[in-house]
Amino acid sequence: MELFRRMIDLIETFFYAFHAIAPIVVLLLLGYYIGQKNCFDRHTLKQLSTFSFRFTMCALMFRNVYELPSIHSLEPNVTILVITSLIFITLAGFILAFSITKQRNRYGVIIQASFRSNYAVLGMVLAENLYGVTGVSAAVGLQASGIFYYNIAAVFCLTMFSDQIETQINMRKIVRQLVTNPMLIGIFAGFCCLITREFIPRDTSGELVFSLSRDLDFIYSCIENLANITTPLVLLTLGAQWDFSHMGGMCKELVACVLMRLAGAPAIGFLTAFVLQYLGVITLTPAFAGALLGLWGTPMAVAGAIMAEEMGCDGELARQCAVWTSVLSMVSLFLWILILRGAELL
Repeated sequence: MELFRRMIDLIETFFYAFHAIAPIVVLLLLGYYIGQKNCFDRHTLKQLSTFSFRFTMCALMFRNVYELPSIHSLEPNVTILVITSLIFITLAGFILAFSITKQRNRYGVIIQASFRSNYAVLGMVLAENLYGVTGVSAAVGLQASGIFYYNIAAVFCLTMFSDQIETQINMRKIVRQLVTNPMLIGIFAGFCCLITREFIPRDTSGELVFSLSRDLDFIYSCIENLANITTPLVLLTLGAQWDFSHMGGMCKELVACVLMRLAGAPAIGFLTAFVLQYLGVITLTPAFAGALLGLWGTPMAVAGAIMAEEMGCDGELARQCAVWTSVLSMVSLFLWILILRGAELL
């Protein structure tokens, strides 16, 4: 009887993990099929990626923050966890980079692959698949500090190990890149709405006398429509751009990046979370743990590959990291969900 109960629990855990990952996998595979059939050329796919980065992701970030009940829903302890864990992961990436290669233009790529996940898209999707609206609410609390750290740390590490001799760390350039980042713009605009909401009076029933989503619904509907197409568009274009033929002489570095991104980063992240929970700084709820898995365990962001090439680092290694971490995350995320579910954290 005990054996039968364990088998039932294992089957339930398997289907729980499967239903969280399957929607992501199906869209990626459909995108790969589209790419193999040459439905879109490379130039068009690049334009679609640029469009999603500049517009739909901005709308998605805004909507996620705007839909929070209040500015008080954001907890500073969560920011402490996010920044602390990402710093530890970045330091591990530094050690790994200098241990695994002697090519200067690959150091920054390996370091970036260690800490920079595709949280803005895949992490949010994973959190929603795991816990629905509750998962999205937990994930939103992580995105501002996470995305802010990603962009600052990426600029520093890629500039530091660039092949472009004339490239120097320029604080003005870094600030300009941050203030023009579409995802950060969306988050900032959402925060402005949350803060403004605190000062808007309410009627006798407790409803706001003015609401963007209610009184300017034609604008908010456009934002929602853009936000809603983000996930399928990004996953389809990512799948369509998969190319496994350019690994060349970078196998050692590529394996290191993949293992660090999909196994090392989540392990370091959750270890940090356990320590902070022991110290009483945070409390790991199931929805929160699912959002954290999206932060630490999702594949490397495609935007990181574009940035690496533009800043004089090994762009091909960065692209291969994005591709292979995306492919293998189908397995790694499934295993992480099984592990966390078995440990009763999900």
